[in-house]
Amino acid sequence: MNRSTITKTLLLAGMAAAGSLGMAGAHAATIEILCTASEPCGQSSGTTADGTIFEAAANPTEPSTGTGVFKPFVRVQAQGNSDTQSGYNTDYSPDNGINFDTKSGIWTHSVLFGDLGTVDIGGLSYYQFSMDANEEGGRKNQIDLTEIQIFLGGDDLRIPENNGGYTGTQFDGSASDNFLAGYAPVWNLDNALNGDVTVILQASICDNPGQCGSGKGDLNLFILDSLLQGDTDDYFVFYTEYDRVGSGFEEWNYLARTIPVPEPGTLALFGLGLAGLIASRRKLQK
Repeated sequence: MNRSTITKTLLLAGMAAAGSLGMAGAHAATIEILCTASEPCGQSSGTTADGTIFEAAANPTEPSTGTGVFKPFVRVQAQGNSDTQSGYNTDYSPDNGINFDTKSGIWTHSVLFGDLGTVDIGGLSYYQFSMDANEEGGRKNQIDLTEIQIFLGGDDLRIPENNGGYTGTQFDGSASDNFLAGYAPVWNLDNALNGDVTVILQASICDNPGQCGSGKGDLNLFILDSLLQGDTDDYFVFYTEYDRVGSGFEEWNYLARTIPVPEPGTLALFGLGLAGLIASRRKLQK
């Protein structure tokens, strides 16, 4: 099946689950992303009750997809021997003041909501994000993505650390009473409809053994655009929590909005109009 067929099936399954579960209290949900669709090793995609889609992203061999090509906007790495990590994108730069386990540098920075692009899947519009997991393999090759929260708002969210930072209880299976610089999340993975979601991710998914590794991409995330409402000049903050992680880092990028390029005919008409305007001005000057 192609992506459109697969994701339509997943979305319908998620809607059916939502209908049967309703809003009656929190429940646990697990999505396993253990291989690509072409590998008989387990699940390669899954959806939540609110229609959020997770799918394996095979590590391509051509072209190279190192960090410089992947272009992440947030990078998180566990400190010391911790099995958990969390963090969010920001413009705060000094390591000793940046939030939680987020790594400062050019690959962590603020993003405007208007910079995000959408993709059509089965006739529905989604925002797309991709994660590159960088773990050492072995027993740490499977990690748990336990929470995602998205915040939208004004300039306070460009550097939340200067404006109260993140408040609330981490790793509790809920975004209840969590705020960032005074803003509540506009969307979170663990919500009343989805329940407490855990995405178990194989951190070195690839179609070709030996071609796995850093900068290759492992997970695609699709969130319905109807679930994220904001202004184009709002700051967009992407907060994540992980469990069972190793010493490597996890980083995310987003599908950027494309700016339409005028067709050649339109450019030609514009050029003729500009030439006519210049000619008429010259006549007036004479």
